[in-house]
Amino acid sequence: MDLNECYKKNLIKKARVDSERIISLIEMSDSKKITVKTANLNEVNISAYVSMAYSSLLEILESISLSKGYSISSHLCLGELLRDILEDFDYHQFDRMRYARNGIEYYGTKIEFKQGKELIEKMFDMREILMKKYLKEFLIKS
Repeated sequence: MDLNECYKKNLIKKARVDSERIISLIEMSDSKKITVKTANLNEVNISAYVSMAYSSLLEILESISLSKGYSISSHLCLGELLRDILEDFDYHQFDRMRYARNGIEYYGTKIEFKQGKELIEKMFDMREILMKKYLKEFLIKS
C-alpha cells in the first residue's frame, strides 16, 4: 500500500498536536524499553520481547507523527508517512522490523535468539535516534 492509498482509505488523518498524548506515549515506550532491557532474555521468551521492543518503537513513531499533526491507524501507513515527512527515516529497516513482529503476532513465527537480540537492539537504536531528533521538546516534559 502506498501513501496515496493510505490517504484514500482514511488510514492517515490530520490531527491536532496533543502534547499530553505524546508525552504519555513516550512514557509507555520508556516503560516497555526498560522491561525489555532488564528482562532475562532466552530462547523461549525472545519472540515476546521482540514484540514488546517493536511496540516501544511504534509508540515513538506514533508520537512523531502526532507531533507533525497526523493520526495513523496502520503500521504500514505509518511507515509510508514517516518515509515521506522525515528525511532520515529508514523505511526499509522499519519494514523488516514490522514484518518480523507481524510474523510473531499473526503467524506464530518464532525468532531465533541471536536474531531476536539483534532486532531488539536495532529497534531501540532507531527509537533513540528518532526520539532525540524529533521529540526533544516533549522529552523535557516527560
